[in-house]
Amino acid sequence: MQIQTATDAMMCRGFSITFTGSARSWYWQLKPNSVGSFAELSKLFLTQFISGKKCQKPTTHLFTIKQEPKKSLKDFIARFNEEALQVEDYDDKIALSAMFSSLKEGKFTFSIGKNPPKTLAELVTRAQKYTNVEEFSNCRKNVQAVEPLTKGKRQKNEEPQSSTKKSNDCAPRDHRPSKKLKGRFRSYTPLNTSTEQILLDIRGQKLLNWHVYMKANANHQDKREYYRFHHDHGHNTSDCVNLEDEIETLIRKSHLR
Repeated sequence: MQIQTATDAMMCRGFSITFTGSARSWYWQLKPNSVGSFAELSKLFLTQFISGKKCQKPTTHLFTIKQEPKKSLKDFIARFNEEALQVEDYDDKIALSAMFSSLKEGKFTFSIGKNPPKTLAELVTRAQKYTNVEEFSNCRKNVQAVEPLTKGKRQKNEEPQSSTKKSNDCAPRDHRPSKKLKGRFRSYTPLNTSTEQILLDIRGQKLLNWHVYMKANANHQDKREYYRFHHDHGHNTSDCVNLEDEIETLIRKSHLR
């Protein structure tokens, strides 16, 4: 507004439009015709909200910032620059001296000791090169630490496969044929005989639901294959999904051992 040579009245109006929250409430409580100029409004505003202003820190505050042993050079530089923004009457030479005294001993301090930088910007630029080397070294250490763990994990994953194979050789074999159609259950109990044999063994016990039929087109049924469960043609009894579901239901109801 000053560039556009706005009047005091216009600046007061424009300034008040930017208010939100408590500042807006304060503005509307001002008595009418109590402000005669923008300078007066600015003074009233600062007087009201001066307590919310952050206190500036002295330059000596920079000497209290130390690089902790486990902190990286990158983190220290970022923290130092953030604190430097809060310093009153900032002086580059004092900031340079403070940063140099705050660094932990290492290759970087040895380098700047041999060839001291003249400005803080020069010191930060040189620190960036060491930061890149530091990050590269940490990446290498992380990769080298992960590789043995990954290798051990692969070996651990391979062992159960052999033990599972060994245990499966001793376990009862599931005589249930592999089927393409899906049944009602997500998992089935392993059988020690064929489904067709079970059907023959329990057909006189009135346990099976014999009224389950396949919904298939009779013209597409294979007449060479007969399944006793449905008394129809189309596939073998051992391949009948409905029969497997009926047997699994009986097993879960403790009708079959």
